[in-house]
Formats: sequence, C-alpha cells, structure tokens
Amino acid sequence: MPRLALDTITRRAGRSSVARRSRNFTFTRSTLPPPLASASTPSISRRCAGATAIAAVATSAGALAFLQPTNRASSSVTRDVMVSATAPAASSTSPSAAAGSPANLDLLVVGPGVLGSVLAKNWIETVPGSTATGLTNSDRSHGRLRAMGLTPATRQSLPANRKWSFVAFSAPPSGSDDYVADVKAALQLWDGTGSFLFTSSMSVCSVDSGGEVTDEKCPLVPLGAGPSTDRLLGAEAATLEAGGNVLRLVGLYHTNRGAHTYFIKVGTVARPGGYVVNLLHYEDAAAMGAAILRGDGSGPFRSRVFLGADGHPVTFEDMVEACFSSGVFPRTAVTFTGSFPEGGSSGRGKRVANDASRLALGGWRPRYASFAEFMAAGGKDFYNTSGLAF
Repeated sequence: MPRLALDTITRRAGRSSVARRSRNFTFTRSTLPPPLASASTPSISRRCAGATAIAAVATSAGALAFLQPTNRASSSVTRDVMVSATAPAASSTSPSAAAGSPANLDLLVVGPGVLGSVLAKNWIETVPGSTATGLTNSDRSHGRLRAMGLTPATRQSLPANRKWSFVAFSAPPSGSDDYVADVKAALQLWDGTGSFLFTSSMSVCSVDSGGEVTDEKCPLVPLGAGPSTDRLLGAEAATLEAGGNVLRLVGLYHTNRGAHTYFIKVGTVARPGGYVVNLLHYEDAAAMGAAILRGDGSGPFRSRVFLGADGHPVTFEDMVEACFSSGVFPRTAVTFTGSFPEGGSSGRGKRVANDASRLALGGWRPRYASFAEFMAAGGKDFYNTSGLAF
C-alpha cells in the first residue's frame, strides 16, 4: 500500500470530530516572504525535481479574513533540498533556547489537532519563556488547547498584522480548496526569523518495492501522478522557497488512533498482510517537529527536508499481532486477503531510514522506539492518560 493510502487509514481511524475540525482551514493567498539564506553549509544535498512546475498548483482564492490579498512575487521554486550529516552532540529533553537569533520565542501552530497541539505543548515545555498560539477555524477545541497551555485563536480573534518567529503548519489537505495557497498564507504569518515548519508525508516518495528510503535517496512521485501528492509537493516547494523546513512523516499512531485500529475494526482487509509500513508515534512526531523548529543539533535550519520515522518498519500482520499479544487489544479475527502483484516489484511498501535527519538534530531519537515496544509496554501515552479529548 502506498504511504498515501496508509495515511488515509491512519488519519481516519479513531479520529475524533474535535481533532478533525481543528485541523481544517481555508486561507487566502498572498505574497511569500523573501527567500532566506541558508544558515549553514550542508554536507549532503539533492535537487527537488519538478519544483518549478509544482508552484503553479495554487490557482484558486481562499478566505482567511485577516489576510489581505497582495500581488504575488514571481520566482522559481527550484530548490536544493538539503540534509546535514554533521556529527552532533547527544540529544536532550531538557529545556533549551532556540538556535539562531529569533525576534521572539512565540510559536504559532496552524492546525493544532492531534499532532499540532502536542507539538506546541512540547515547545512550551522545552523553550523557556516561550508561548504557543493555536489557530483554529472554530472555538470547539479551545478548552483542550488552554488545558495544554496554548493560547487558542480563530481567524477573527488573531491580532491584526501580528507575525511569529516560529510557525508550524500541521493542518491536513482535507477540507482545503487550495492547500498550497493555505501554506503560502501561513508563511505570511512568519517574520522570517526563527523557523517555519510544514508537516508533510512520505507518500511523496515513489518507492513501493519494499526497498529502503533514506534522507539522501528519496525519489519523488512525479507531478501529475495524483491530486493528493500534487498538493503536498506544491506545499513543500512553497515552504522550501521561503526558507522554511519540511518534515515528511510516515504513518502516525497512538493507542487508539492509527491503521491498527482500522484493521481491528473491519476484520477483513483487502491488502497483503506482508505489506511493509513505517510508523512513528504522534508524540515523537511532535517532538521531532519541535526539535526542527528549535534548531537542535546543527540548526538553525533553512530550506531542509527531514524524514520522520522510528526506524522499525513493520508488516500489517505484525502490527496487528503486536496489538493482540501485548494484551492492549482483545484478540479478534483479522484477515488480510490481498496478495502481492505477480511478476512485479511494486505494491510492497518501503523501509524508511532517517539516520541523517537524526544526526542533523543532534542525535534525536524517538521516545517510543517501535510500535511493538510501545504496545508491549502497555500502550500508555499522553493521549490516553491526560484526560483530554482528542
């Protein structure tokens, strides 16, 4: 199953209406801030193929009331996508200041849902003197956001002409008429210091043969292959052109949300049980995003792509068995009825190794080392122990 399909399962399974509503946005397009110079010279670079053509994806107008449309600056979005492999210091979870010279330590999260709100919580806990604002379409999730230490805001309540030194865009493409324009509008809320982060998906990587994908070797799906990947690639290109950073995430999960919950719910799955997928706990995805924003390791970062994965690929069958053998889920019948294509090398998944991303972030590593270990330890996390509704 391509990563995009796994994303669909992961994002939908167990999704609460509160989380879904808080992550869907409509923005109006406006001019990008000027591209920013790279803060350091990377040791590894690759060309983001097709980026110039991708920029043309944004064509329709949105409706974010507090932004006024302006003439868009024309420029090529062809960009070297760079990942540092410089040996860093050991990772740390203790509070630390953000790298570089940001104008302030305030973070704006556009789409503070299951992922974005925990990223903001991590930011507040690790950056002394910082604040975090969560931008939503309505006030339905504002009680939860306040309980997590965020300042909730809607389009109507956001201060006019306010800019943030740190911005994370974690709203999904669903519910957006023009996703690329949404990201460009969010870039206008960034003051150009600090860091901007766009959370993307490994579905933009074309490997589906069961082979390995690394920071250095991540071939992209061709532009035009599908509307979903076109939107993500266009949003990535806009982010990189403006000096922001991209975090390509694999399948995200917590105990009650992810592909495993869907499989257990439906019982019969028309996919091969041996299909290989890559996973990362939501808390670890949030922590990695915060590390990029802080500039841990060799930061501050500009126009870089990071891969987010726990480094332990798993098959569908093994994923479900980990749920049952741990006792976290009662054993039920789950049958995978699909088969691999005959005589071909596609339809088998990929194995993501993000060693260079971890090195660039100072030796970052996930709190939950693998899906199997997480379940074996009882499946306890912030989402099911905080008492908050996600």
